[in-house]
Amino acid sequence: MRHAIALVVLGIVVGWSAGGDARQPRDFSGTWTAVKDAPSGVPAAPSPVFGARFALRHAGETLTLTRIVRDAAVDATFSLDGREVRTRLPGGTCQGDSYTLETATREGEAIAFTTVGMIAPGGNPTKLTVKRLFRLEAPDTLVVEGTMVQAGQGRAVATVYKRSTDPIAVPASAASGATKATATIADVAWIGGVWISETPSVVEERWTPPSGGSMLAISRTMRNNAMTAFEFLCIVERNSGLVYTAMPNARTPPTDFTLTQFTPDSATFENPSHDYPKMIRYTRRPDGSLETTIAGEGGQRPQSVVLKKQ
Repeated sequence: MRHAIALVVLGIVVGWSAGGDARQPRDFSGTWTAVKDAPSGVPAAPSPVFGARFALRHAGETLTLTRIVRDAAVDATFSLDGREVRTRLPGGTCQGDSYTLETATREGEAIAFTTVGMIAPGGNPTKLTVKRLFRLEAPDTLVVEGTMVQAGQGRAVATVYKRSTDPIAVPASAASGATKATATIADVAWIGGVWISETPSVVEERWTPPSGGSMLAISRTMRNNAMTAFEFLCIVERNSGLVYTAMPNARTPPTDFTLTQFTPDSATFENPSHDYPKMIRYTRRPDGSLETTIAGEGGQRPQSVVLKKQ
C-alpha cells in the first residue's frame, strides 16, 4: 500500500513538470502578484512585465483578465483562438480614454497575450506586436515573459508572479457618482475660445479647441488689476461621456464632474460627493455670450457669470 501511495504522488509531480494531463488543461485562474524571485533561464525584468498585480478567470477556451488602470478595474474576456479584443483604458487627468487591441492564444501549455494595436485618445489605431507569454511553472507560480528593448536591441526578460487567494483590490474611485449623459468632445466645441466677463471682477477663461479627445483651459479672476484666483480646467471624453476636471489654484487631487445633461447649447456637469459646487453648467446664450453657473445641491447658492468672446 505504501508503495502504491508513493507511486501516485510521484505520478502527480512528474505529470505537472512534464506539462500535465492533456485531458486536464492547466487552470490559470487566480489573483497574481509580482514577486522578486529570479526566473529560471531568463533575466529578471527591471519592472513587472505585466504590472504589479492582475487577476485571471480561466474556463476552458475562455480567459477573463482583470487589470487595475488608475482608479478602475478593467475587464477583458478573450477566446483562446486569437480573436481580437478591444479594451477601454481610462485616461489620466485631462486625457481621454485610450484602447488596446489584444489577442490571446494557446502556445502548448502556455498562453500568449499579444497587443496588436493601440488607439490613443481621439486618434486612429496604431499597429503593434507586443507579446507576453504566460507559463505556469507550479500551481502557485506564474512566469510572464516579455521583451525589453535597450539601445535598440530586444532581449527576453521575465517576472515571477505568485498566486493569491485575495481578490484584486480596486482603488477608491474618483468617479463623481452622477448619472452620465452621452456626448463627445466635438459636441461642446462651442466652449472653445477666449471669454472675458464684465467688471467689477474680471473673469477670463481660455479654452483650446477639441483635439485628441480633450479641451484644456486656464481661468483667472482679476480685481483692481490683481489676480485673486486662478484655475486649471479641462473637458475629456471618458466612457462614452464627458468629464469636466477642475483644479482651483492648481489644487490636487483634481475634482471631476460628470456630464449629466446636454443640449446643443448647454452642458451640465455634476459631482454629488463634492462639497461645493456640486453642479457646473455652461450655456451658450442667443447673443453668442457664454454663461457659466455653479450651484450646490438642488441648485442652492447659484452663482452665474456671463462672458463675452474675444
